[in-house]
Amino acid sequence: MINYSIAPASLHRLRRRLLAAGAGTAADIMQEAGFATGEGLLAAWRRHVADRTTLNDPSQLDARWFAPLLQELCAHLGWGDLAMHAIAERALLFTSNDWAEAEPGGAEQPGCYFTCGCLAAFLSAQSHGTIAVLEVECRSSGSARCCFLAGSSATLAAVYDLVTAGGNWRDAFAAHELPA
Repeated sequence: MINYSIAPASLHRLRRRLLAAGAGTAADIMQEAGFATGEGLLAAWRRHVADRTTLNDPSQLDARWFAPLLQELCAHLGWGDLAMHAIAERALLFTSNDWAEAEPGGAEQPGCYFTCGCLAAFLSAQSHGTIAVLEVECRSSGSARCCFLAGSSATLAAVYDLVTAGGNWRDAFAAHELPA
């Protein structure tokens, strides 16, 4: 397998061109491309875990090492710093103050569609189930950071419905469930 990188500027340009064709079209195409890239991320993850531990099978990794090693890998790949927080047992929240796909001030709503697809494919493969990912805050749309919620389709559908009705994604969770 040949590995290569896609420059963040390429993703920005592609998203802008696709948005000109329609927001739904852009989101679908970018997310699908990201989903295909998630398979490549999984291969990089396997190599990274093997290089940093004595494990050849990432599924044997102690859960407390998942977030730090994923953070290292994302930084190494040039995507940015990615922190992970559990939201009770219902979801994971990934946050980044410098996520590469974001184009600060470039959109009215969250636009890291490629990342959503990539994380969904990667996390689904890791969990041997279906994990959905929804970006709930984005530097492209004026937020201070990008935030990606990962969880079951039912959990994220409820969050999506809340957000599209004008609510805040945080209201889908109890205050004590949210990270500080």
